[in-house]
Amino acid sequence: MKTRNLWLMVAMMAMTMQMNAQKLDTLIFEHPDKVIIGTYNDQIRKVVVENTEDNKSTRFEMSAFDSPVVIENYSKDWDFNIPFVKKEMPVRRHRNEARLGGLGIGWVTALNAPEGMNVDMGASYEFMGPRLEWRYYPNYTGLSFSWGVGLNWKNYRMTGLTRFIKEDNQVKLADYPEGAEVKFSRLKVFSWTMPFMLNYDFNRKIDFSFGPVLNFNTHASLKTRYTLDGKKVKETAKDLHQSRVTVDLLATFGVGSIGVYAKYSPCKVLNTDFGPDFRGFSAGMTIWW
Repeated sequence: MKTRNLWLMVAMMAMTMQMNAQKLDTLIFEHPDKVIIGTYNDQIRKVVVENTEDNKSTRFEMSAFDSPVVIENYSKDWDFNIPFVKKEMPVRRHRNEARLGGLGIGWVTALNAPEGMNVDMGASYEFMGPRLEWRYYPNYTGLSFSWGVGLNWKNYRMTGLTRFIKEDNQVKLADYPEGAEVKFSRLKVFSWTMPFMLNYDFNRKIDFSFGPVLNFNTHASLKTRYTLDGKKVKETAKDLHQSRVTVDLLATFGVGSIGVYAKYSPCKVLNTDFGPDFRGFSAGMTIWW
């Protein structure tokens, strides 16, 4: 029995004794061996405290309470000594939860990209849309497992002297026309996502999650903008032979409804028979509700 429960019972005992006697006594059981609470119709009818100390056994029993049962339980099974984090963990009263939420915005870059493919991370954005999530708590700590479905957009943008083009059914890297005033050239990938996460709630506000995210990449397109001889030019292309199914590794850390995330994409973004061979990495902020 935790300290919070103990003080609650002591308070109820003291109130009952005050009503039945002129003298108020206070009983403190610091480390009871056993506490038994008998209830009927949400009313406490009996409280028994058993304790053994210095080879001496004691038993205290009170009956016929009329107060409703209001007891909060806290677990300290996992003791993380983290600054500014409460050690007491709330018990999950429900083993399953369904959630709708999760927005993220971040910056993405290309890893192991070929020469000339210089993705500007400061101008390349990722958007994670709302997701429907199911979460399971296997025990009475903050540990949980979750899976869900959501949306994702990744934009790999170049702002240098190289642009994406689609030529002969392949995505290639090419220079801009001579004299062109460069704006950007970007490759966008849209995905339906299924995250499978291991989560831990340190307390009511601070949480951490890590796990793989399965991506079903249903659409990819190119867009390039530049000015040539005073005229604005826009080049677009689609059907880029993106990798249809990929896996990302996602980690998030949240405080309240605000958090940060990092995501590594070890899979090829494009089918390398039809485009450059590169992977992805992104990082940014999340907003949960």
